[in-house]
Amino acid sequence: MIPFFRKIRKKLSADNQFLKYSRYAIGEIVLVVVGILIALQINNLNEDRKEKIQENKILANLKDEFQENYQNLKYKDSILKITIKNLETVFDELHEKEKSYRDEELDNILSLALGSPTWVPSEFILNDLKSSGNLTKLQNDRLKKLLYEWSRFFSELDETQKMIEDSNTQLINYIKNNGSLRNIDINNASFNYEKSQLIKTNDHLLLDPIFENYVDDKLYVLNEALKQFKQAEELILEILDATASESE
Repeated sequence: MIPFFRKIRKKLSADNQFLKYSRYAIGEIVLVVVGILIALQINNLNEDRKEKIQENKILANLKDEFQENYQNLKYKDSILKITIKNLETVFDELHEKEKSYRDEELDNILSLALGSPTWVPSEFILNDLKSSGNLTKLQNDRLKKLLYEWSRFFSELDETQKMIEDSNTQLINYIKNNGSLRNIDINNASFNYEKSQLIKTNDHLLLDPIFENYVDDKLYVLNEALKQFKQAEELILEILDATASESE
C-alpha cells in the first residue's frame, strides 16, 4: 500500500512541476509578445516623427514659395495697373478733337501702355509634391484642397497670360506698320537713340479705328488679368494661412 501512495505523490509532484514550468513558459511568451508590441509602437512613433519632420519641411518650402509668389504678384500688379492707366489715357484720346498731349508726352504714354505685365508664379515645390506623390500625404485637408484649387487656377491664369502677350504683340505690330515705334522706344532708358527723322509724331494713330480696336483688345485682357491677380492674392493668402496653422 505504501508504494502505491508514493507513486501518487510522485505523480502529483511531477504534475506540479509541469504546471510551474508551464506558467513560466507562458510568462516568457507574454513578455516576448509585449516586448514586440512595444518595439513596434516605438518604431511607429519614430516613423510618425520622421513623417512629421518631413511634412514640416514641405510646409516650410511651400510657405517660402508662395510668399515669394505673393511679393512678385504685388510688384506685377502695380505694373499692370500702370499699364491699364496709360492704356485708358490713350483710349480717352481716341477722337477727332484737339489732342491733350504734346507729341513727346503721347509717345511716353504709349511706351508705358505697351508694357506686358505677365506674372508667372513659381510652382517648383508644388510640382515636386505632385510628382513624388507627397501631396496626398499632407495631413491638412484644407491645405490640400487649396493647392488643388491653385493648380486649376494656374491653368486659367496661364491662358490669360498668353492672351496678354498676343494682344500686346498685335498692338506693337500695328504701330510698326503704321507709326513710329522708334519715337516710343526713346522713352526707355536702354534705348539710346534719337527720334525718328521719317515719322515725326504718332498722333495720327489716335484717329484710326483699327488702332482703337487693338487698344480696346489689350485693355479688355488686362482688366481680366487684374481680376485674376486679385483672385490669386486671396488664394495665396489662404494657402499661407493654412501652411502657418498646420506648422504651429
